[in-house]
Amino acid sequence: MVGVVVAALVLAGFIGLGLLLTSRVDNAVPVVVLAVAGAYAAWLVGVIVFGAIRGGSDGHEARER
Repeated sequence: MVGVVVAALVLAGFIGLGLLLTSRVDNAVPVVVLAVAGAYAAWLVGVIVFGAIRGGSDGHEARER
């Protein structure tokens, strides 16, 4: 769940930057480019956060004592 929230924030940030840049250059290309880049960045960050929270798969997770 945390990975999805972080990914959504990253995507919203990229789209927001694209909208800000679009208002400066009067063209829709920055929104499209940054939305595609944001989708990739959101997926990547979401996977990293999910993996960090879930832990490693090598069986060496910390055990409660």
